[in-house]
Amino acid sequence: MGRRTLEKNRELDPAVRSDYLARLMPLFVEKGMSAHSMDDIAQYLEISKATFYRHFRSRDELFALFIDNLVEKILSARFFLRNKNLAFEERYLLTFAAILNELGGIGFLLLSDLKHNLPDLWDRIRQTYAIWENELHDFFKEGIETGYVHPVHPGILAHMLILFLRELMTPEYLKSLKMTLAEAFLETFKIQIRSVVRSPGFSFDEIEQRMRTMFPELERLFQSFGALPSL
Repeated sequence: MGRRTLEKNRELDPAVRSDYLARLMPLFVEKGMSAHSMDDIAQYLEISKATFYRHFRSRDELFALFIDNLVEKILSARFFLRNKNLAFEERYLLTFAAILNELGGIGFLLLSDLKHNLPDLWDRIRQTYAIWENELHDFFKEGIETGYVHPVHPGILAHMLILFLRELMTPEYLKSLKMTLAEAFLETFKIQIRSVVRSPGFSFDEIEQRMRTMFPELERLFQSFGALPSL
C-alpha cells in the first residue's frame, strides 16, 4: 500500500484518536513511551497496524499527540483560576484538583523516559511553566489586592511556586520522594493553602465533595491519599 493510498484512507476522527490516547495512558505510565514499537502499541490497543495507520501517521505522531493532549488538559485548569464567580480559595483548590485529575498516576518512569529519550516532547511539557507563572502572578496579585493572600510580591510568589514545580517534574527528585506526581502535587497544595491564603473561608469537607462530583476520577486518588486534613 503506497503513501498516497494511506493518506487517502486515513481517518482523523478526534473521538477515536482521543479514545486511543486515553487507553494508552496506563501503558505509558507503567512502562514509559519510547520502548514501545508500533506492534506493541497496536497489540495493546487490540487493533491491527492497518487500523492504527488509519488514525496516526507514525509512532512519533502518536507520541506528540499524547503529550500535546496532556499539556492541553493541564492548561485547561486555568478555567478555574480565572473564574471569578467562585470564591478565591476555591479557585485555587479546584485548579489543583483539575491538574491532579489529569496527572493521575504519572510517576518517575514516564518522566524519566521523556527527559532522556524524547527530549522534544519533554520540552513541550516544560514550556507550560512560563504560561502558569503568568497566570499565577495575576491570580496572586488579585488575591493580595482583595485581602485573600498575604501581602507579598506576587511575581516572586509565582516564580517560587513554578521553580518548585519544575523541580517536582524532575524525574530524579520525584523518585527520591517515592511519590507519584499526583501525590506530590497534593502535598504541594496543602503547603500552599496554609502559607499563601490568609484565612481560608471554606470547609475542606465541602470542597472535597465538590471535587469528587466534578471530577469522578479523583475518587481513586482520594481513597489512596486519604481525605484532605482540616486546617
